[in-house]
Amino acid sequence: MEKYEGFILQNTAPVGVKRIGVYNNRHSRVGVIKLGGLAKAKGKKLYSFGAISDVHLPVADSESDFVRALKYLDDSEVDFTCICGDLTNNGSDTQLARYQELVDTNARTPIYAVTGNHDTYTYNADIESRIATYTGNPLYYAFTQGEDVFIMLGIKSEGELFTDAELNWLAETLEANRNKRCFVFQHCFPGLEREPVCGNAGGLYHNYCWSGQGQSQLERFKALLAKYKNTVFFHGHSHLKFRLQEGWPYANLDDSQGYRSIHIP
Repeated sequence: MEKYEGFILQNTAPVGVKRIGVYNNRHSRVGVIKLGGLAKAKGKKLYSFGAISDVHLPVADSESDFVRALKYLDDSEVDFTCICGDLTNNGSDTQLARYQELVDTNARTPIYAVTGNHDTYTYNADIESRIATYTGNPLYYAFTQGEDVFIMLGIKSEGELFTDAELNWLAETLEANRNKRCFVFQHCFPGLEREPVCGNAGGLYHNYCWSGQGQSQLERFKALLAKYKNTVFFHGHSHLKFRLQEGWPYANLDDSQGYRSIHIP
């Protein structure tokens, strides 16, 4: 049994949660952590949604993990789930078809997904038509939940996080919804000017930020997030563990870059 003291106020638990269940690697409940003063009401609950990333079908236990995650979210009565990219490990038709099959047979609530860099490894020239075939949504799109707007941004190729057309559409969408709360989903975190240290090799953000091609596009993306203060940015890609917040409290929730971002571990 390990002792864990890395909980922080910013990302301890959703609204209304009073305790956290502790489970072992056999999925058996072994204890309960009462939140006490960390369980603070934030107002009336409007709805709830799931946020997961980096499914990577068919690597290792990815299929069973994905099915278990979908079941857990449905059992938790989320209204829908957003998946932040890398649905597959190389974007082949076989892998994408299996993703579609698992969603169709296991998800009772809507799934909204975007592509990650791994999804572009095969036939990326026609990724837009292929991702629409297997997910039911285009490369980038938006949908609403109540008064809120969910903005989904997919990756078209390994070396380019955004197309110019995608960023133009993002700018227009944010401007049209500047008086609403906007949740922006994109696979990769666009990079930090500084890299905090928490004792792990390479620093906290090793294999986390995107430092590839298209730097001007990255800067435009970050400028849009900083301009529209009504946005919250969700991203995955790193495969880092939730517990890294022990080394840096903002590993999972950050506003140091001029915009609010949430990492999906």
